[in-house]
Amino acid sequence: MDKPLDVVIVGGSLAGLMSGVVLKRLGHNVRILNRDPSSSLQGQGAGISALQNVQEYLATYDVTKKPHSVLSKEVQFLNKEGEITKTTDWPMWMTSWNVLYYRLRANFDGLLSEYCPELPKEAGSGEGKAIYSPGKNVTDVKYADGMVTVYFDNHEGGSGSLHADLVLAADGPASKIRQILEPDLQRTYAGYVAWRGTAPESDMSEETRKAFGGKISYYQCTNPRGHILMYTIPGQNGTLEPGQRLLNYVWYCNHAAESPALAALLTDSDGHRHRITLPMGKMRPDIWAAQKDFATQTLPPPFAELVHKTSLPFVQAITDVASPNAAFFDGKLLLVGDSLTAFRPHVAASTGQAALHAQLLDRMLRGEIGVVEWEREALRFSRLMRLRSMLWGNTMQYGYLAGAVSYFWYAREVAAQWVGRWWYG
Repeated sequence: MDKPLDVVIVGGSLAGLMSGVVLKRLGHNVRILNRDPSSSLQGQGAGISALQNVQEYLATYDVTKKPHSVLSKEVQFLNKEGEITKTTDWPMWMTSWNVLYYRLRANFDGLLSEYCPELPKEAGSGEGKAIYSPGKNVTDVKYADGMVTVYFDNHEGGSGSLHADLVLAADGPASKIRQILEPDLQRTYAGYVAWRGTAPESDMSEETRKAFGGKISYYQCTNPRGHILMYTIPGQNGTLEPGQRLLNYVWYCNHAAESPALAALLTDSDGHRHRITLPMGKMRPDIWAAQKDFATQTLPPPFAELVHKTSLPFVQAITDVASPNAAFFDGKLLLVGDSLTAFRPHVAASTGQAALHAQLLDRMLRGEIGVVEWEREALRFSRLMRLRSMLWGNTMQYGYLAGAVSYFWYAREVAAQWVGRWWYG
């Protein structure tokens, strides 16, 4: 191999770790700069989908080879009474942010946890150096003489900089790096929020456990418009034992951008107004009590019970943001994961996008593709999934007319990509 690259990754969540593990496996030296001062991140415990790209990624790069997901073989739709109206064969693997984060940390820098208490003895041999640096708030990037310089402030005071052969911006939908490179690109609110939470299987009544039946379950609300879905994810410390797992839900509710209701919802128990996410443990009791009453009035009994038995709910405003470019500085700086494009959650493709970017990076650094091909494939996936997520979200939240407009743009992109693959390969 040629001289190992010195790589800086901005952002230490799933996208940064996925690419970091790949780079380390290839023998390159990687330093992850993460803004949070904690040595390990504390996720919201949210459920995520481990779709094909994620499964393939873990099969290739995860040295633990331990199970990590719950298989749901079917999707079912319920009516207001909680009766099943339709069932579709649609196998999907579901996991949680915590499970993947600690699995990736174990693979990246050997962090052991209750989620991943040990590693194989041969892990890490013949690989590059991997350093996870918390408390580093990146403030700027510059490019000169074929090298990228990353500037940052330290949480404990002072500042610093690093020179890198390659920089990956993996700092999420609110990416500081993307803001520096594309200052006119704005993140926009989609007009609705997602209430999220979990409750242990063991806390549910027998009727509710039977109604959900281990399947991904949906209910479409019509008055007011909205929808909720539920799926099973690993439990405490990643256990997959039936009865000890968690039921995870996402409940989408419409709120106009400047409405008093949205302002109240995103104002926490300390009086601080959040822009995008109201974190766990910060919800005002009066807001949560009102939402539980709303669940009783509008949701099927199994979903209402699940909401009522949630101890630490949180809320995310649904937003759209997409960069038209994935590569900068002659291919020495790449946007990966949500830093490139943040999808609405409906398509469950955010983690899959991060895995795809890491897999393409592996191919690029092995010389199988160039940076032009890396960017082309990254943008193809991002455009398609973004428009699909908008199609699904607008249809389910606003009705078929809004969905028809979104469908036009989605179909146009499908056709354009078909032509592009025919022309470019």
